[in-house]
Amino acid sequence: MGYSADLETILDQATRAWDGGQKKKMFGGVVYLTHGNICIGIWQDQLIIRAGAAVNTMMADDNRFRPFDVTGRAMKGWTMLAPEGWRDPVVRRGAIKTARDFCQTLPKKV
Repeated sequence: MGYSADLETILDQATRAWDGGQKKKMFGGVVYLTHGNICIGIWQDQLIIRAGAAVNTMMADDNRFRPFDVTGRAMKGWTMLAPEGWRDPVVRRGAIKTARDFCQTLPKKV
């Protein structure tokens, strides 16, 4: 299974003005980095969000979020948002903002 071209189009638009932004193929999908740190991405039809401890609140408050687990082992500080979540512009923008805010606290790699 490939990844969602619809979500890729949305994320291309959402990240085009990011300072230090970069797009890269990874996880069998696409990730969007800021200053070398993965921030958001796509795995199949899921929006991947890296937001540290904030993912716990996201998953507790909205069942459309779930652990980022594509290998049988969940990655701490990451979550995935199902299509019915990322298709809601308010939910999607909030998730992307939370991820970007978190990634801006990380040391720059590039």
